[in-house]
Amino acid sequence: MPRYYSPEGNLEVWEEKPEGYYTVEEWQELHPAPAPPEPTTEEKLAELDSQYNSEVARLGNEFNSAQLRGDSEVMNALKEEMISLDAWYDEEYNKIVNGGK
Repeated sequence: MPRYYSPEGNLEVWEEKPEGYYTVEEWQELHPAPAPPEPTTEEKLAELDSQYNSEVARLGNEFNSAQLRGDSEVMNALKEEMISLDAWYDEEYNKIVNGGK
């Protein structure tokens, strides 16, 4: 059996759509789900730290591997990548702390 929303928002079962009632689709269009709440500053910083730490671990593993192989070219490239990562972290941290400014 089809279901319709009453003008008060009650979901009811009817054979035919009563006057003033809404289909499920119509009701959802008129009453969209609220947007999820904006993450707090602390949550944003925790996510940033998680991303940063993950990349530091990856770079460290790759650096150690290059060091064991004696591949100074890769080691130097990874050092540059670490410098870029640190700059990115500082920039993102400041955006979060200063409200995107």
